Amino acid sequence: MLFLHLSDIHFRSKEVSRDDDPNRALRDDIVDDVKKMRAKIGRPADAVLISGDIAFAGAQDEYQFATDWLRDLLCPAAGCGMDDVFVIPGNHDVDRGKASARMHKDARATLRQLDGDAADDRLREYLSEPASSQLIFAPLDNYNAFAAQFECAIGPYDDKHPELKPYVWRSWTLNDGSTLKFWGFSSVLVSDQFDDVNKMFVDPMGAQIQREDGVIHAVMCHHPYNWLRNGNAFKGRLEAITHLQLFGHEHTRRVEEGRRFTTIRAGAIQPERDDPKWDPGYNWIELSVEARPDEERQLNVGIWVRKWEGHRFIAVPDPVEKEQWSVPHQLPKWKKPVEAPVITAGAFAVERAPAMTDITSTAAATPDEPLRSTTVVRNLLELSEHDQRRIIGELGLDQDGDQGLKRWQFVLAAVSRANEKGLLKVLNDEVSKRIAKKE
Repeated sequence: MLFLHLSDIHFRSKEVSRDDDPNRALRDDIVDDVKKMRAKIGRPADAVLISGDIAFAGAQDEYQFATDWLRDLLCPAAGCGMDDVFVIPGNHDVDRGKASARMHKDARATLRQLDGDAADDRLREYLSEPASSQLIFAPLDNYNAFAAQFECAIGPYDDKHPELKPYVWRSWTLNDGSTLKFWGFSSVLVSDQFDDVNKMFVDPMGAQIQREDGVIHAVMCHHPYNWLRNGNAFKGRLEAITHLQLFGHEHTRRVEEGRRFTTIRAGAIQPERDDPKWDPGYNWIELSVEARPDEERQLNVGIWVRKWEGHRFIAVPDPVEKEQWSVPHQLPKWKKPVEAPVITAGAFAVERAPAMTDITSTAAATPDEPLRSTTVVRNLLELSEHDQRRIIGELGLDQDGDQGLKRWQFVLAAVSRANEKGLLKVLNDEVSKRIAKKE
């Protein structure tokens, strides 16, 4: 598996709409380097991983620009499609206007006075109660509307809408048939102008990941452990269970090579220009499993760390001056099952589609290219809310309790139900017909 790892893009409203955007040339250099690295490595990326801070102020126009940039430039350069984007939020993805209400301030102040275990207990209460959970996630409304197209929106626990949780996950099949399961956790359940080390919180579920036979676990979180007030249990569990840990926020490119796991902090794609450590960068990450004697297995982690210098990106070599960092991790014995594993995207099971260089939102799946639920979500989001509700209602994919859902929540719920009922292609066909009429 080959991943393109980005973080801290910081699309800013007052800049991205202007020809004199100070980061316009930088983005051109990034796309150019991605194309060159793809050619050098010799194959396209299987996915784009973004570890938070897509926007600068959590504004709608910032996310629209991000969508256009990913669809039109970055994904084609990487050789994958929008179905292959996996994102989590960062503190700049929080709409601070919505987070400034008195109830938000009081909740944050209360949590930041508690120790880790007590904070976890309080967060479980907040995330399980409808009123308080809405309070927690309201500042991420614009982010979630953006992330929904990748099935990466987050929200409270709700038995009526199990497709949405405070975390996201996605899985891929590795070269030996085992499964790579990537977890994405939000560290901005609490976020404001007082964000600091030991003041952020992650969903307590992160400390409850369980071992699975034939599964290699990896995790992505915006804030490193030292920023998390409830991070001790989270860190301990991840270091015991996962083999790859990706972080953002701290704008450094640092690979920590361990015996059991590798930790990678991504360089910021677009750091703030008044930052004295302004130093753009990103990573390519390659994962493969090697069979060893006596049925032993080894996970090989290869990393190309890229750094911007002189209007181009260059390699940051490992300690012995090799361009590609290489870190091995021993894996438990495992034999491939008779049945091929299923690949999942978020809460929706789909077969793995091959990487594509050009995916358009209206393209129908071919016999060799199974339909993916993320494609259906994006197609459905192209329609007006009136057309969405009409098609969903005609197919019986709505239910009581949907009336209060936001548009993107309603779409995710409908696609989840279509998948469960075997109506995913039927739904996509109806949506494609409606899109064709518009064109």
